[in-house]
Amino acid sequence: MKKNFLLLVAMVISMIVPVAIYANNISQAEVSDIETKVSYFGLNGSAFPAEPVTGLPAGWNSDPNFDDSLWSLAFLFQDPAYLDPTTIPLFNETGANWISILDDGLGEDSDQSDGSRGVYLYRKTFQVPVTARNLSAEVGIAADNYGWLYVNGVEALEPVDVSENDRNFEGTPSSGSVLPKLLVCNNVIAVEIQNGCGNCGKGENTPNGSTATIFAMQLNYELPDVVWRPPITHSGSIHKNGSTIPIKFRLFTQGGKLIKGMQDVYIAVHEGGFSDPLGNIVIQWQ
Repeated sequence: MKKNFLLLVAMVISMIVPVAIYANNISQAEVSDIETKVSYFGLNGSAFPAEPVTGLPAGWNSDPNFDDSLWSLAFLFQDPAYLDPTTIPLFNETGANWISILDDGLGEDSDQSDGSRGVYLYRKTFQVPVTARNLSAEVGIAADNYGWLYVNGVEALEPVDVSENDRNFEGTPSSGSVLPKLLVCNNVIAVEIQNGCGNCGKGENTPNGSTATIFAMQLNYELPDVVWRPPITHSGSIHKNGSTIPIKFRLFTQGGKLIKGMQDVYIAVHEGGFSDPLGNIVIQWQ
């Protein structure tokens, strides 16, 4: 192993310029599941078409560091009337589940029958590597009864039909693309759900009943497979055991801007010749 490692060093020490090959295609899914945080905001709204409410906590849908420590974890729940996620593209590809504030889908507003809706807030945080390239993202949401999906505070989706005839949770969900510029290193995907009966606006007030949502984001991007060359000027260098060699490299953002702040870096030394694949990892650092 020692011979192979020295051979690898000898082959590459004359190369002092780091090379990055964007060849690793990554698919990353962020979905509604039991790791999603949920909070009941209260009663608000009764008019049609339904609209997002005002007065929600500052930063709940835009700040990845928003304090949701007092929020609950969501429960899995699917009413027989809801669309089957295993048959819907994006949902079936990502493993998204219907979730609610309780396992029976009944929130604090379930007995409400005067037309006002219960408002529920859901959120998840996720990361995108700073070196990601060719980034794209698709999102989808369905909700009982009305749901707005935000990515870093920007509304990405609203219900297919926000009128009293809304049946977004039975048929085709809302779906669309997210602009890559909206995604940064630390992100938050957030959903506002309004639970209310479809006939309340027609004077046929009935209890709000159960509520739930399902959402998914599919991200696709490339990550660099990078081999850093030790900054040695000639191939005849000999180093004793215990000596050190500095390794210099630079990292760039998705837009090509040099990263000057501290970053977590993973480094691995491979056994064998300089080829693809590089061979077994001899030692690694994080």
